[in-house]
Amino acid sequence: MIRFLFTAIVLALSLPPLVNFSRAQEWISAVPSFLYETTWLVASTTTILFVYLFRSGKANFVQLYLLSMVIKLIAYFSYALIIILDDRKSAVANVVYFLLVYAIFTVVEIVFLYRKISSRSGL
Repeated sequence: MIRFLFTAIVLALSLPPLVNFSRAQEWISAVPSFLYETTWLVASTTTILFVYLFRSGKANFVQLYLLSMVIKLIAYFSYALIIILDDRKSAVANVVYFLLVYAIFTVVEIVFLYRKISSRSGL
């Protein structure tokens, strides 16, 4: 679990400067206006749900994982709607960044949970 927390913190701290660097190099056309909010929302919710799933028992793991995915999708859809309505001018940059951060953190979460499930001790 410590490795996941370290990875999540490193990602959350490195993604915004990477986006700003990409803008300075003109690799991207604009910096998302919800850059920090999006990063910390996805990082914190993923970390909280990961810790909860990591500590859950083996019997209910699949149901809890599916429930966590439904909760995240509903919450993230609401957040995406808010950022689109709040800043229509930068909506594309905000949503693309949000989807990329969501994909990155979801892959990291799945990799660490899979490693835990497939270990000899199991959940």
